[in-house]
Amino acid sequence: MPDGVLKLYEPGSEGPQWWQKYPDRVRHLPTRSILDRCERTHTCPKVIEHFGAAEIWALKLGPEWVGTDARKDIPLPKNVRRYYIPSTDHGGGSGGFSVTPLAVGSCPSVGYGEGTFAGNPVPHTQTVNALRVHFRNWVMNGTLPPPSRWPTLKPLKEEHEGSDGDRDDDDDRKGHATKEHDGKDGDRKGHHGKRLPLLVEATKGAMGFPTIPGLPPTAPTGLINPVLDYDFGSDFNYSDASGIQSIQPPGIKRVIKMLVPRVDADGNELGGVPVVLRDAPLGTYLGWNITAAGFHQGKICNYRGGMIPFAKTKAERTASGDPRLSLEERYGNHAGYVEAVIAAAANAVAQGFLLQADADALIAAAAASNVLNP
Repeated sequence: MPDGVLKLYEPGSEGPQWWQKYPDRVRHLPTRSILDRCERTHTCPKVIEHFGAAEIWALKLGPEWVGTDARKDIPLPKNVRRYYIPSTDHGGGSGGFSVTPLAVGSCPSVGYGEGTFAGNPVPHTQTVNALRVHFRNWVMNGTLPPPSRWPTLKPLKEEHEGSDGDRDDDDDRKGHATKEHDGKDGDRKGHHGKRLPLLVEATKGAMGFPTIPGLPPTAPTGLINPVLDYDFGSDFNYSDASGIQSIQPPGIKRVIKMLVPRVDADGNELGGVPVVLRDAPLGTYLGWNITAAGFHQGKICNYRGGMIPFAKTKAERTASGDPRLSLEERYGNHAGYVEAVIAAAANAVAQGFLLQADADALIAAAAASNVLNP
């Protein structure tokens, strides 16, 4: 039986992965959507979906956003909201503010091996708390949730100047163009201030991923788990994943192009919703990890994320050749870090992705943390 990762020869990505009708040009499958049946009967529910970086790198999320040809952002219908939680592990990490790295985790799936880097602590919990409130208010009172937020092919500056109608309502078209990760808008600009797409090829160069000590020089190029276009035979209904798979193991007709979010100078993802630990970072937070040994050595550690901490001082990072600013260069001292957390929390609350009670708890945790604490 196929699982979520869909290892070699396992079906599961053949049907439409997108919420709005869209052609599957690469695999020559019918123009379909996830909601086809409920649209015919006018029974479609309101939907809020949220994912993190591990879903892009290992759980084949990308085609849901841009189709199999990866040429255009697929619009969302009015009854669907999408919130991407950047630089996070599958389901989110344990949270907290600590300069002590988490343990290195094992790669999901039996016998797959261990990862190389410490676990990724960036949580989903507080974001999901806020989304649940929005979801209840949407269903019960008709109050629209915040505009959908996810990395797109179309640069944000240009996204609303055309007439594509790619967003699901006027409120979304206004909100989607706001700055993300307060103060980081410049990270998405190229030469001469031109806006850059936030969804790019899964290569180090296209992403703008920095060269970090301890990482293979080309990482993360070659790590993504792609969608494979299988030939199960003419008796298999690819859109519905029904019928008979008469060819086993199936032939592989092609590898579907996969895209990932662009990153900032630290290697942290741009686009998506604000998250306090991501926006007051203590290191580079990865939606991927690298299998350390065994049969899968050097390959993606399934959907296990990772973290590479920042150096504490400029002298330490200079000695190691690390291009990322140290904690002291970023925040000065413990009080400076707490101020950064306060600012990040205020930004997330203002945009509707953090409840005030959770913001207060996060600020208290940062104040009690060991970050730059003597």
